[in-house]
Amino acid sequence: MIRIGIVGTGNIVGISHFHTQGLLHDGRAEIAAVYDARMDGARDWVEEHGLSATVCGSYEALLDCVDAVSICVPNAFHCGYALGAVRAGKHFLVEKPMAVSIEDCRALAEAVKDYGRCNMVGFVYRFSNAVLEARRIVRGQLGQIYTLSAWFGGKRLSDPTLPLEWRMIRRTSGSGALGDFGSHLVDLADFVAGQRYDTVSCMTETVIPQRQGEDGPAPVENDDAAAFVAKGGQGIGSYTVSRTGMDDVMLLITGEGGMVQLSLRAPESLIYWEKKPDGGYTGAVKQYGLAPQKPFDGWFDGEMSAFLDCIEGRPSPGADVAQGLYVEEVLHAAAKAAESGRTERVLR
Repeated sequence: MIRIGIVGTGNIVGISHFHTQGLLHDGRAEIAAVYDARMDGARDWVEEHGLSATVCGSYEALLDCVDAVSICVPNAFHCGYALGAVRAGKHFLVEKPMAVSIEDCRALAEAVKDYGRCNMVGFVYRFSNAVLEARRIVRGQLGQIYTLSAWFGGKRLSDPTLPLEWRMIRRTSGSGALGDFGSHLVDLADFVAGQRYDTVSCMTETVIPQRQGEDGPAPVENDDAAAFVAKGGQGIGSYTVSRTGMDDVMLLITGEGGMVQLSLRAPESLIYWEKKPDGGYTGAVKQYGLAPQKPFDGWFDGEMSAFLDCIEGRPSPGADVAQGLYVEEVLHAAAKAAESGRTERVLR
C-alpha cells in the first residue's frame, strides 16, 4: 500500500475530503498520516472519515512516515509545503495554484526540473468523462483548431453578506476569479485542444468591492469577474469567469474538422457538429452518451488514481508542475494586461 499524508483538513471548502475519498476508492493507498495547524480539527476530521491515520504535530513528522503527500492547504501555503516535500524526497500532489506569486511558481518548477518523483498539480476537471471524450474527438477529428470559447464560475460568493475571507485577499489568494476558475480553463484548453498561448488581453472587475472584516468593512482586493482573450499557434481562446454567479464549465471548440461543445452541468453533455476539412458543415450532429459520473466525487476518483499511477511510474493524464507553471504564466500575463490595458506576452 502507498502511504499517503494529507496536509490541510479543510475549513470552508474541504478539498481534503475529496482527495481522501478518491484515494480510498482506488484501493492502492492508505491514509497513513494527517497534519493540520488545527490539531483538534485534524483529529475530528480523521474520526469523521473513519481513518486510523496518525495525527502529526508537524509537517516534518508527517513526512517521516509517508511515501507521498496530498497538499490541501490554502493557496498561500501551497509552495512551501510542496518544496518541503521535494526536500524530503516525497511524491506530491498540490492543489492549484502552485503558489500565490509567479516568482514562487517558477521556483517550484525549477526545484522539480530533475526531481525524478511524481509532482502533480490539482486540475481535477481533466478527469470528467465529458472532458476525456472531448479530448479524443478534438485531437482525432478537428485537426487545426480555430477558436476555443469557455466560461466557468461559481455562485457562493454572490451573497454580499458573506464576510471577507482569504480568497478575497491578494497576499493569501493571488487573483480572484481569474486564478480560481481561469486556471482550470487554460489547462483544459491545452489538455483537450492543444491550445497554448503566446499573448493575452484581459479585463477584470470587483463586483462586490467591500465586505465585512474582523474590524469592520474592508476592501475585497482581487477580482470577482474577468474576461480575457489569448492567442497562440492553435488559434484564439476567449474566456469569461466569475465567482458571483456563473455556470459550470462550458467549452466550445471549432476547427477544420467541425465543432465540439461540452458542458459539465449535471448531467454532463458532449455534442459534435461534423464538418468536411475541405468544405462546410455536413449537417450531421452527434450527441454522445457518457458514463454516469457524480461531480465532484467521480472527477476526484480519477485524479487520485492518476496520482497513484504517477507514483508507480505509470502513464498518467495528470498535470505536472511544468504544466502548472505554464498556466500561471498565462494568468500572470492576463493580470498584467488588465492593469496595463495592453496585450501582454506569456513568458515561456
